[in-house]
Amino acid sequence: MLIPESEWPSLRRRAQSQTFKAAVRRLRQDVDADRPVDVPSEPAGYYHDYFCAEHGCQLTFNPATPKEHRCPVDGAQYEGARYDAAWRWSANNLLSESAIRLALRWRLEEDPVYLKRVADILTGYAVRYADYRRVERSNTNPGVATYTTLDEAVWLIPLTWAFDLVRPALSREQVVADQLLAPAAEYLVQHHYGGIHNFSCWHNAAIGTVGLVLDRPDLTDFAVDGEFGFHAQLREGVLSDGLWFEGSMSYHFYALAGLLAQAKATSHTSDLDLRPHPTLHAMLSAPIQCAYPDGSLPAPNDCWYFTSLLGDCCHGVPPAPAFYEIGYAWYDDPHFVRVLHSAYSHIPRDSLDALLFGKDEIPSAGLQPQPSVNLSGSGYAILRSPPPDPESGPEDQQYLLLKYGPHGGGHGHPDKLSLILYAHGRRLAPDLGTPGYGLDLFQTWYRQTLSHNTATLDGLSQPPAEGHLHRFQSEGPFQVADAGVTWDSGPYGGVSMRRVILTRPDYFLDLFLVEPDRPRRIDWIYRTAGACETSLDLKPVPIAGEGDGFEHLTCVYRANANSDLMCTWRSDGAGLRCFVPGFSGAEILTGLAPGNPPTDLHTTLIQRRHTRSTAFLSVFHPHTHSPRITSVDWTGRDLMETGWAGCTVHLPDASEHWTLRLTPDTVAPPGNVDAHFEYVLKNVAGAPAR
Repeated sequence: MLIPESEWPSLRRRAQSQTFKAAVRRLRQDVDADRPVDVPSEPAGYYHDYFCAEHGCQLTFNPATPKEHRCPVDGAQYEGARYDAAWRWSANNLLSESAIRLALRWRLEEDPVYLKRVADILTGYAVRYADYRRVERSNTNPGVATYTTLDEAVWLIPLTWAFDLVRPALSREQVVADQLLAPAAEYLVQHHYGGIHNFSCWHNAAIGTVGLVLDRPDLTDFAVDGEFGFHAQLREGVLSDGLWFEGSMSYHFYALAGLLAQAKATSHTSDLDLRPHPTLHAMLSAPIQCAYPDGSLPAPNDCWYFTSLLGDCCHGVPPAPAFYEIGYAWYDDPHFVRVLHSAYSHIPRDSLDALLFGKDEIPSAGLQPQPSVNLSGSGYAILRSPPPDPESGPEDQQYLLLKYGPHGGGHGHPDKLSLILYAHGRRLAPDLGTPGYGLDLFQTWYRQTLSHNTATLDGLSQPPAEGHLHRFQSEGPFQVADAGVTWDSGPYGGVSMRRVILTRPDYFLDLFLVEPDRPRRIDWIYRTAGACETSLDLKPVPIAGEGDGFEHLTCVYRANANSDLMCTWRSDGAGLRCFVPGFSGAEILTGLAPGNPPTDLHTTLIQRRHTRSTAFLSVFHPHTHSPRITSVDWTGRDLMETGWAGCTVHLPDASEHWTLRLTPDTVAPPGNVDAHFEYVLKNVAGAPAR
């Protein structure tokens, strides 16, 4: 059994203890709140179709209204077969999750009411499963009861656990085993994704769990040691830094949830215990290294914007603290303790994973300021400011992420050298991630380069590419993240870009070099929360038709940028100033663009130049109530023409001069200042320096 009979006396004692009181209360509340819904007579539709087209949010699932579906924001009603089918996705999810909750409550309290309810769910699916298989499906990779084989696997795992928990008292045990579990697992074997993918992780977990429960070594061997089994997924799907190859924090947790589900099922099998695999430990550690100072996570590639270490991390899986309950119990890692303690200072310790697998006590140890780190496998160079003093907490850190690595497969975004900024407790310039896949904006905005803080050529989104790191420096008078990318073919063929981020405690310099193969329209893009103010004489202009995603910019204004410029943004008590040198023939555009959700408008600032090669230089100053930097003097502007550029940043108690050089022997004035910093770029935008 997945949980042997010998374990239940101990689990019942845990359930009666004060430590797990919240988890048991949550279990009872969820069981009591699960509104009855019949096993659907038809297979389910697509989860991502169950979203409001205007607000980008999931529609409210009501078990009592399979034909009526409402937006939680304004109550707008959606009707039609597409939404009815998507409603059945949630019905399946409710029934499978209810089954395991009911089974656990029956095990703990032995009330026959719960046994009957879980038996009705299991037998209901068992008698309908053959009919589901007769329904013709036109979508790619279709499931039987569900829309895809991924949905099928996620749905099957809790049903299998529920079956195993109640099978000693289940009157129709063989019917469920023969007409539901076995054929569902065999279907997944026949329609296995057959590659390194999050689908495969869940396929393996479902197949392997059924194999253990039904004593089917053929299924278990396929799921663990098969060509694309558990070991292959960890060996080939997890990068050297511990992150899942798709480059998304949500998909990282989604793949990890499947892998952990498979390992949990083997925790009581002495000859097949998957828990000690070191890569599972690394996968739990990696998101901690990426987290914002408040414990939430950035949203690169196809990623849910709400993803966090301290709460929800993805749809369809438990909140992140449940992952770290397992991690702390299995690996005794003090970093996992800090995540759990910080999470439980805001939310109760009420997950089933805490009850079934967690340690008896969580020591007191909150989140600590994290160091800068380069996750080289994923290509995430993260610069964190040092805390101002020993008493400072993580919330006082500035966070910058320069994204330069692999594309991320089918869930990657065209955003090489994009920049994320978090400061003063705010996501000032975040990656927007994605809303529901069923929205038109998903492809036309969130998956276009224009929605990211990077650069484009001729309004075209970047083709997929993998960049490289020139230099990463986390200690010294300033920190450095320096990366580049070159495209070999396509509309960007022969083009090189390079971005250098240089940070000081109060500000950072952003140097972005672009070297096209011929004169092109080059747009440097910076999108941030809050309204933008500038002294330029901006005039309204039409923008539609200027490139990929430009149709989503509204209230667009344009001005020439021959003179120096300062832009200011304010957002929820935090502010950002951007200082830009004037450049002959350049233009500045500003406009409003969808955030996430789409109704949360952000300001997009575009520096535009028509040239063959150029370098955009900016100084950014995040601040709270009063900015410390009032002005920046530019002592050199055209890095590509003269071989150097420089500026002086004026602070209340000091002035700091910067010189950026293309070669070490380029002559530039040092300036009469309190501090002088230099940075030399070699192999300007091509291959990384050796």
